[in-house]
Amino acid sequence: MTERKLYTIIAEYNGGTYIGQSFGDSPAAALSGWLSSVQDVQLAGWGVTRQELTTIAKEDDPVAVSGCVGVWCVTGSVKRGLVLINVVATDAST
Repeated sequence: MTERKLYTIIAEYNGGTYIGQSFGDSPAAALSGWLSSVQDVQLAGWGVTRQELTTIAKEDDPVAVSGCVGVWCVTGSVKRGLVLINVVATDAST
């Protein structure tokens, strides 16, 4: 059984930075959990749809960032531009 860990999700899109947290068995699972928890009204304010972000998360697994421990990245294109999402392993006890 895999231990669920806390991850911090940092999405950069259209000049904005959007941060949230989610538990998961892996960075990809945490990203998926975060996407399902984000409110539709938030996404509308960001100018991106849930389907666009979900497609990015399904098409590519987060890739480890070279030179860092516990940091992953995934990117993708949406109708209005590029989305950069960083997933960071976070110590829940702090």
